[in-house]
Amino acid sequence: MGGDAFQSTERLSEEDYVRKCEEIKLLLDTAGVSFGFPVEVTDKQAICKERGKDKPYGDVDVILAVEDQGRRSEIVKLLTNSVGLEGGDVLRNDTTYSFLSKERFQIDLQFCKQENLAFILAYQSNNDFGALLGHLLTPLRLKWSKLGLALKLKIPNVSGVGTCKAELVLTKDLSVVCSFLALPGHSLDGKTRMSTTEIFEVLTRTRVFFLTDYDVKYKIRERRKRRPVSDCFFNLLESNQNDLEEQKKNLFKNDEVEMLFRNFRNKLIQYEEYISLISEQFNKKDEVLEKLASLKECANSKHAPNPKFNFQVLCSWCPDMEQNIVGRILAKIKSKHSGIGKDAFEDWINVTEIEDIKSEV
Repeated sequence: MGGDAFQSTERLSEEDYVRKCEEIKLLLDTAGVSFGFPVEVTDKQAICKERGKDKPYGDVDVILAVEDQGRRSEIVKLLTNSVGLEGGDVLRNDTTYSFLSKERFQIDLQFCKQENLAFILAYQSNNDFGALLGHLLTPLRLKWSKLGLALKLKIPNVSGVGTCKAELVLTKDLSVVCSFLALPGHSLDGKTRMSTTEIFEVLTRTRVFFLTDYDVKYKIRERRKRRPVSDCFFNLLESNQNDLEEQKKNLFKNDEVEMLFRNFRNKLIQYEEYISLISEQFNKKDEVLEKLASLKECANSKHAPNPKFNFQVLCSWCPDMEQNIVGRILAKIKSKHSGIGKDAFEDWINVTEIEDIKSEV
């Protein structure tokens, strides 16, 4: 999505976009398919024009509730034959099929399960709303994706293993998400079009808004160069930032969940206690703790040194050598025998005689 799947595509004016959506709607209604178009911000045409873009739409996105592969192929064929460029290609990326219309407008068909249709339409609604929300959630170890609101779990800094990570979906019930984050229901109903100013007001009044998040996020700030909605958001942020923190404190005075977020950000609460308290909000505490224990077990099993050959064994072979030099020797041996695959070094140790290993030192 985004209108960049093909070379030499044409952008759509507001009139083009409405007309093309109507053409597709008539065809899909006839086919008896459940579908929808993610709603766009109300002032998209105006903000794009201010930035030198007379045509605000890069493509047409359609979300379709069709699970059967054969049926999906039929729908793609119906649309390409009716509105597609003659002889044009169809590109597939997972469950998304892209093709060009006769006018060289990019059409993206994203297929999903029936039970996920409403959620995905809400998730992709109002352009960059979801991306801006997602950046607020990241420092709080939360993630907003097509799967729902998830908690990010990790066991950090395991020597020789790295960080063991996992995600656990807390909920995909949009009303629950809105209640937890303090979002108004209309912002994620998948139907209500918001203006860029409304997006700004909604996000800066959530429990998860902390002004410094946007100051340090290079990627989201870079996004504004390419995305008019994000650019408008940052312009409003920069002109109103003096009042935002005070507004936040007044909105959530004595709010337990907001205080939990604040304490975690200020390192007044440990990670494991934090995720335990967050998971309680969704009756997922046991599930989260079980998943975390599984990550710890996995990390410990990977971290356990091979008793046949490890740092301590190498130190015993070289009692007069400084440990930092022993470490460098071990690193060189490991690099030499890492081969292909994460277990290659362990495999080499297991199949190699001790005398042969010693000869490597």
